[in-house]
Amino acid sequence: MQFSIIATSDIHGHTERFSQLAQMISKRQPALLIDNGDFLQGSHLSYYYDHIIHKQHPQIELANELGYDVGIFGNHEFNYPLEKVRKIQKACNFPWIAANITGFAKPYFIKEIHGIRIAVVGVVTHFTKLWDEVNTIKNLHFEQAFESAKNTVKYVREVEKAQFVILSYHGGFERDLHNGIQIDLEHGENEGYRMLYEIEGIDVFITGHQHLEIATKINGISVVQPGANAHCFAQIDVTIENDQIIHEPSLVHVDSNIPIQPFPEFNHWKSEEIGNTENDLTYSDFFTPRIISTSYTQLIHNMQLHYSGAQISVIELPYHSSGGFHKFITREQVIHNMPRANRLLVVELTGADIREAIEQSAAVFALNNKGEVDFSLSVFYPEPQPYIYDLWGGIDYEIDLSKPVGQRVVKLNYNGCPIQDTSLFEVAVNSYRATGAHHFHMFKQQPIRKSKKFIPDLMMEYIEQNSPLTVELKNFFTMK
Repeated sequence: MQFSIIATSDIHGHTERFSQLAQMISKRQPALLIDNGDFLQGSHLSYYYDHIIHKQHPQIELANELGYDVGIFGNHEFNYPLEKVRKIQKACNFPWIAANITGFAKPYFIKEIHGIRIAVVGVVTHFTKLWDEVNTIKNLHFEQAFESAKNTVKYVREVEKAQFVILSYHGGFERDLHNGIQIDLEHGENEGYRMLYEIEGIDVFITGHQHLEIATKINGISVVQPGANAHCFAQIDVTIENDQIIHEPSLVHVDSNIPIQPFPEFNHWKSEEIGNTENDLTYSDFFTPRIISTSYTQLIHNMQLHYSGAQISVIELPYHSSGGFHKFITREQVIHNMPRANRLLVVELTGADIREAIEQSAAVFALNNKGEVDFSLSVFYPEPQPYIYDLWGGIDYEIDLSKPVGQRVVKLNYNGCPIQDTSLFEVAVNSYRATGAHHFHMFKQQPIRKSKKFIPDLMMEYIEQNSPLTVELKNFFTMK
């Protein structure tokens, strides 16, 4: 007897590619189809449906047609207000589960396949609560993912008499699966390694959140993580022989030759020209806008300072190897450079706060053996460093990577004068950074002001009202 289990994760609303995966999955007719979270939020198409035309995301209908059995809540499900989360749940023809969100969702899902009682236990990283930008989930309690997973796996084995247990965790790994070397800060965001090695009774372990592509077996457990943005799905082929259950994991990548679902109105909206520039506002490698002042970053600072009325601006760049704005600027370019639907906030920071925040960013980088700027993780592996990095506008500053971590800010001026630790400044920052996550505790405070519109909308408005753009560098930043 044979059947297959298929799992997707971190699709993030990339319905164009997901429509291709859906056709591939449909042909394989899995006996059990699972989504591991971060299903809708995070793509240009999602932005269009969520914030421009305010309609139900078409990916829900496609998922219903495909026949998902169960979905696990990811952290990005809670970028939506709880009212909308409930609407999404109601629109889906399958349940959403999370054992560690107390009283909010069912902890597990049971399905019998060929006489085998199969349990799917769902958990989401409990760090979800820390990333709540607008108190959407302030009244929800997130238990530690590891403890909840351990207790629920034991329950379905002993009480539900499950013969085959799948742990579906919207979280990743804090250590290398094979050698145990630390690859992430062990502060609880990712607990997959501990779950894998310390929880008894797991047959299949589905993970996500880190956007890695993994298909392997560890101590007889099939372990998968099916990438992100609908580039692939995980398939576990199950064979029942002589009362034994044998399973093998694999990844199946999208076939780009399969026709995609068209979205003509969305394509027209995103490709429409909204302005133009007389400056070169593009970049063609990852590090350039992160190590020197550029017209591209200056434009974003200009916009934030204009709408916030703050003295200083903080921006976080997406992880793109190229980007910026071409001579003729479209909405798609704006969302590519500002993919998050954050709001603009103004908070009050001391000079000491500003220095500490810049030092936190400076710790992300190091000089490699060629004298080039690189990630600290790449240079000092396995020393973990988060890839969380901000750029500051309205001040002049310099970072020296040859200095010890915590002592790298060698210049920090405002209006030509050194910033004193006790001086106070109004600082414009996005609402995600203002949660204080990733050790940026200084931003977590009651804002002085906040925008009604999302940052991408403010950028579009700014470009429309100020084109043709002429951007002059007002402050200078260097890293050496």
